[in-house]
Amino acid sequence: MNKLIDILQHQHLVWQGSKKATVSVGESSGYQTLDEQLAGGFTQGVTEIQSEPGIGELRLLLPLLKQAFSQERLVVFIAPQGIVSAQALAAQGFELDKVLIVYPDDQQQALWAAEQCLRSGACHSVVMWLNQALEVHQIKRLQVASHTGNSHQFILRVNKAESLSLPFDLSMSLQAHEQGVLARINKRKQGWPSGDFTIGMADYWPALTVQARPDNVVHFPKVKVS
Repeated sequence: MNKLIDILQHQHLVWQGSKKATVSVGESSGYQTLDEQLAGGFTQGVTEIQSEPGIGELRLLLPLLKQAFSQERLVVFIAPQGIVSAQALAAQGFELDKVLIVYPDDQQQALWAAEQCLRSGACHSVVMWLNQALEVHQIKRLQVASHTGNSHQFILRVNKAESLSLPFDLSMSLQAHEQGVLARINKRKQGWPSGDFTIGMADYWPALTVQARPDNVVHFPKVKVS
């Protein structure tokens, strides 16, 4: 039993509650609520974001991705679900000559392209959309490449049953919310999962959110009809 536990710990599949989580030295996500949950922000490695498409999952990453340009590095989109709008990115302050979009033929090519980009050191972040199941060794290769190139790998996909068995550095689930997105941390390297918390996006995209309702409304009691 002890040997099995040692193997799981070596693969970062279990974490001892007696160990203190290391202080994050990651880059700010641009959202204070998320930074607090992540003890600072996004760190190097492989992050999984599970969500239905089009609910704000990419908007969640945009403030971080824009940090690439101050570092003179690239942002790479691999296998996006649809056409990435250059006008929309430019409106958000993206330098289009530092954005690379890759449309691979299959998932194997997507993983290969991501690994090369991460390892190169020229890329700040790689955002990849995947639909098929993943295996442990594929995540491990991306992790090694990410740390080699000092870069971030984000994998966007719908809910997958095998996620909890994979050694993601961070796994999050998102749901649509009228103020932004409702998030939950499923697993985090050397950290705990979380309950649901709201990431407000009104500061960045007020037209895409519903203003919070005032909490000073006094409701009159209903008249009882006999």
